[in-house]
Amino acid sequence: MATQRKVCFTGPTRLKLAEDILHNAGCELVMGKNQDDFRTYKYERRELVDLIGDCAVVFPSGRDIIGGEILDSCESLQAVVKSSIGIETVDVDAATDLGILCCNSPTPENYMGVAEATVGLMVMQFKRLKFNEELLRKGGWKEPQNRGSLMMGRTIGIIGVGRIGRNVVKRLSGWDMKFLGYDPYVSQETVASLGIKMVSLEELLQESDLVTIHVVLTRETRKMMQLPQLRMMKKTAYIVNTSRGQVFNEADLAQALNEGIIAGAALDVFDEEPTPMDNPLRQVDPTRLTMTPHIIGNNPGSLEAGQRLAAQSILSILDGKAPDTVVNPKAIAQWKERFCS
Repeated sequence: MATQRKVCFTGPTRLKLAEDILHNAGCELVMGKNQDDFRTYKYERRELVDLIGDCAVVFPSGRDIIGGEILDSCESLQAVVKSSIGIETVDVDAATDLGILCCNSPTPENYMGVAEATVGLMVMQFKRLKFNEELLRKGGWKEPQNRGSLMMGRTIGIIGVGRIGRNVVKRLSGWDMKFLGYDPYVSQETVASLGIKMVSLEELLQESDLVTIHVVLTRETRKMMQLPQLRMMKKTAYIVNTSRGQVFNEADLAQALNEGIIAGAALDVFDEEPTPMDNPLRQVDPTRLTMTPHIIGNNPGSLEAGQRLAAQSILSILDGKAPDTVVNPKAIAQWKERFCS
């Protein structure tokens, strides 16, 4: 086999922490585009294959798609490791079939940052903060019809009751709110102590005053929220999405907001990122829709912790040990057979 401790970084990593850790551990680093070139650059499939070459691990940027053809073409590749939670840009099924490990980096700084930001967006919706700020800036003042809503007693629906969803509920404990959860992979017993009642998606949409989405992107969750689902919601209800933009049909969401099918929404993620100027969501009344550029949960601690955990995962893999961050454990046996025997 080619060089064992060779790692490919397809793009810049901002802090360069993972690069420094791996370099100091004796790894050979193959670097892709630098920051100036990378802002608008998109690799062709063949370019990525050539760049990864005989590397044992690839550390892809958030925009690079590591598909099955790329994985199959890189014979020395043992693992794809990301410094974030989301790993939907990697064909995990293909990697599993090939015995290639896929790892993410679910650090507390990452998922707690998203949970905190989600609560902030909820408050913005219920209290109509964006609407009233805009009103004030235009010379208006308080009017009875512009008052916010009391959050006490409201029902929050959590779609995806994993680390982030549960920590949103923990942040809201003591607010005297009701919590409904929908997640086919989470049992009622698992979340009963948090006060979450697990229900069907239909019941959650019908009963919630605000729906917050915390799913990973899979075949099941892609475009799970379209116009029929939005029509199930109360006209006074809000949506917050800090997970992945592809969960929505964005044209349907824009229609639901423009026609008053739901009261408002807050989004930190989009189907295409950066979201293009012709996205119909950009034409929605901004007092009904809050949009942020996939950054609201980020903080200096999350970037550092994510890179540190990713580097630790890479070093474990290069030492022949499967780390706890593997998201496709079914690949471990074949990985050991291919690379560790």
